[in-house]
Amino acid sequence: MSGRGAEGGRGVRESLILALMMAAPYLAVVLFWCFGRNAWLAILAYHAQILLWLVVTRPVISFKKPSWSPLALMIVPSVLSAPLLYFVLPLVARIDLSVWLADHRLSGAALFGVVGYYGLVHPVLEQLHWTPLRERTPLAHVAFAGYHMIVLSSLLSLPWLAICFGALAATSFLWQRLTHEAGSLVPVVASHVAADLGMVIVAVLLS
Repeated sequence: MSGRGAEGGRGVRESLILALMMAAPYLAVVLFWCFGRNAWLAILAYHAQILLWLVVTRPVISFKKPSWSPLALMIVPSVLSAPLLYFVLPLVARIDLSVWLADHRLSGAALFGVVGYYGLVHPVLEQLHWTPLRERTPLAHVAFAGYHMIVLSSLLSLPWLAICFGALAATSFLWQRLTHEAGSLVPVVASHVAADLGMVIVAVLLS
């Protein structure tokens, strides 16, 4: 009984840790994006939780030279997403992008600062966080896509939010496949950097 009890206790602890790890971006976004209206505090709070969980869980993740995988070609649409966003976003946004960014303290120097940080640092930390979670539960794909919808809910209408949710969940799944086939996190991080860096550059150009 004691062995079963200990095993059950470990299972509860692991489930709790899993839930808290997937909740990390939601806690940061709800507290600092929705209520605090401060994008920098939101992303820094999210990244602080990522670093905490990396210390606690110590995942084994490889950045070795990747094996070739056809899925690595998804870096191409990641790069092309920026020019597509440049032309589509003004047509589908519910409010002016510059107003939306300013409402969350992303204007002037703060917006230019986010280009390097969100475009280069954020993708690495986010992949370090979500890669082990995808291996533990398929719900990680849903959780990854879901928190972005909170961020975008004041910018996009419901149909476009649904499209974004589906695209992000599918991207998360493909990133998992790419990690398996490449045996490395390098191509996934490259894909993520291409997407996020392009996105913030577009935000600067349009605002």
